[in-house]
Amino acid sequence: MGEQSKQDWINALMIDRLRYCIKGEAEVFFSYFVSSTSELRFHHIHDRASAISFWSKFSNQPNGGTTRIGDMVNYVKDQIENRHKLHNLDIDLSAEKPEILIVNDGQDDVQTNKFEYKVNAITLEDSENDGLKKLSLETKGKYVYIAGKTTKTYSESGVQVMKN
Repeated sequence: MGEQSKQDWINALMIDRLRYCIKGEAEVFFSYFVSSTSELRFHHIHDRASAISFWSKFSNQPNGGTTRIGDMVNYVKDQIENRHKLHNLDIDLSAEKPEILIVNDGQDDVQTNKFEYKVNAITLEDSENDGLKKLSLETKGKYVYIAGKTTKTYSESGVQVMKN
């Protein structure tokens, strides 16, 4: 994920999400991809001040390690439903059933057969991640693959291909 073109996409996606937080229309709980759950550090972005604070510290220097996507999603589920918090954040989301958005380069294994939460995923440039696509669609989420000048969006209603 260290290539500039991928980081440009990450920046654009984050700025889009932060725009909704600034308007008070959304909350984002953000963590970088990490190799183990002990390395997770969530940031709660919910208003203008938290968005500006987050963006001032946002890093485009990913760690380059493999993320066990299934383990992370299952860990988040356990934290929310059984511990009534989100890892380092003392925020109870158990009544909300949040959606998860995964942004990756297609190189990480999903390593689970089921997601309990709605999962949307965006894969950037390298290759489609068939496991992540399958599990996203099974949760009624969307899977988007962005490669060069083409974007494919997979959802319950089918596949849409667009030229960027």
